Amino acid sequence: MMEDVLYRFLHPWMLVLLPLPFIWLMLQVRREKKSPPALLYSDLSVARGLPVSMRQRAWRLLPWLRTGALCLAIIALARPQCGTVEYSASAVGADISMVIDVSGSMQARDVQPNRLEASKTAAAEFVRSRRNDRVSVVLFGEDTAVLCPPTLDMKAVEMFIDSIYNGIISSRATAIGDGLGRAIDLMKDSDVESRVIILLTDGDNNAGVLEPLQAAEMARALDIRIYTIGVGQPYVPGLSIRADFDERPLIEIAEMTGGEYYHAGDEESLEQVYRDIDELERSPIEVDEVADFNERFMVFWFPGLLLLGVEIFLRAFWLRRLP
Repeated sequence: MMEDVLYRFLHPWMLVLLPLPFIWLMLQVRREKKSPPALLYSDLSVARGLPVSMRQRAWRLLPWLRTGALCLAIIALARPQCGTVEYSASAVGADISMVIDVSGSMQARDVQPNRLEASKTAAAEFVRSRRNDRVSVVLFGEDTAVLCPPTLDMKAVEMFIDSIYNGIISSRATAIGDGLGRAIDLMKDSDVESRVIILLTDGDNNAGVLEPLQAAEMARALDIRIYTIGVGQPYVPGLSIRADFDERPLIEIAEMTGGEYYHAGDEESLEQVYRDIDELERSPIEVDEVADFNERFMVFWFPGLLLLGVEIFLRAFWLRRLP
C-alpha cells in the first residue's frame, strides 16, 4: 500500500477572482487622491511642516486590510482541502533486480561526473517512476553484495542507491557472473509473473566463480529477462582507468534471456536507456484508490473575517473621519 499527501482546491475556478480585490484597491487609492477636501482653508503653509501622525499613517493601511480580507475570502470560497490518497494493488507488478558494477573503472569521467555517480542518478530516476514493483539492488566488483533486498518501498531503494560509494565493496576486479547469480538467487522463488534483471557494467568479467553466460542460462531456465547496459566510451585516451570492454557477452546475455542490450556513452543516453526499459517493463495492475480529504477553508476564512473586522473597527472608531 502506498499513500500520498495531496493539497487541492475543490472549486479552483474561484481563484480567477483574485485580481478583483487589487483592482478595487487601485480604484480606491485613485479616488482618495482625487476626492475633494472635507474642509477648506485659505492658507495651508503652516500645516505643511507638521509631522505625519500615527493615525494618518494607519489610515493608508485601511484599503490594504480590506484587500487582504477579500483575497482570503476568495481562497476560502475555492474550498482548499488537504488529504491523503491511498493506493493498494491486488498484486506485485514485477520483480526487478538492479545489478550495478562498482569496480574501480566506474570512477572514469568520460560520463560526468563519473560513471558510478551518473549510474546512481539514472537508477534512482528509474526507481522513482516505478509503482507496485518489488525492487532489489545488488552490487558487484571483485565481490558481490545485496545492498537492498526485494522491497515495495521505492523511497528506501532510492536511499540505498544514493548510499553507494567507491570502495563500498572490494573493487579490484569485475565479477559479472557472480553479480547476476546473486540477483537470480533473490528472485528464483518469486511467484511474480514478470521477473527482470538490469545489469549495468563497464568492464569484462575477470573474477568470480560463475561465468556470465552460465548465469544467463540459469536466468533463462527461470524465465528471468536480463537487460544489459554497457556504460562509458569504448576507449578514451588519457583516462587513468582503461575504459575498453567487450560488448559481445552483454549482447549474448540479453539475447539468451529475451532482454535487450544498450550502450550508454554519456549521462543523457544512460538516462534514456532506463526510460526505455521503464516503458518496456510496464505490468498491468489493478490499483484501488481511496481518497480522504479534509476541508481547510477555515484556515483562510477566519483570518479574512479578522482583517475585515479590524478594518471596520478602525474606520468606525480610532480612524473615524469628521466630518
